[in-house]
Amino acid sequence: MKKAFRFYLIAWAILFVIFNVVVIVLPKETTIAGVTVTKLGGLSWITLILFELCFVGHLICTWIALKQNKLSGTFYRLPLIRLSYACVIVTLVLGCLAMAIPNLPSWVPLIVALLVMAIYVFSILKAAAAAEIVESIDEKVQAKTAFIKTLTVDAQTLLSRAKSEPVKTVCKKVFEAVRYSDPMSADALSDVESRIRTEFDCFTDAVISDDAEAATASADELLTLIKERSSRSKAAK
Repeated sequence: MKKAFRFYLIAWAILFVIFNVVVIVLPKETTIAGVTVTKLGGLSWITLILFELCFVGHLICTWIALKQNKLSGTFYRLPLIRLSYACVIVTLVLGCLAMAIPNLPSWVPLIVALLVMAIYVFSILKAAAAAEIVESIDEKVQAKTAFIKTLTVDAQTLLSRAKSEPVKTVCKKVFEAVRYSDPMSADALSDVESRIRTEFDCFTDAVISDDAEAATASADELLTLIKERSSRSKAAK
């Protein structure tokens, strides 16, 4: 996030400086074929300030979009980053054109500045809302898959700690059963998942003590419970 914002800040600063340099170096009046043309006459101070605020607004919105610390959050907000780059460039181009076009009515650049900012704010809000929805769904999925993911890791760790061949064999059966189980949990599965966790603790004790008989009996009970969970999971869908 910090790296992405740092790159954006550098690009934003360059474009902001270019915009203000154009304001300074453009001559107020230019004589063309004996006719005096006023280049900045149509650009009021209010409009100039508004364009400056557009730049600042882009920077603030991008910082908000990139303040997410999670990698997934930044990934979902990538459209916001691209959008901010595009809008700040559009603001630069339109702002410079508004100042360079001779005898431009004062209301034209004012309307242009307002439209650019309004479109940008609307787009940033829409993209931010989409990112929030996707992140919310992702968090719910992670919460619902936490049980099987944790149990799979525990079963794999237990397999590596098994000593005798009979214990290793039952550990592998349990690991494979857990590994290929439906990863999604639900309220209807809370009871059987609680019993699986309790039985798995007993199974762990048997494996660590290298008690093949107890490990086999506990493994059989675990496999039965895992099948029950699978059946309930299918019925709930």
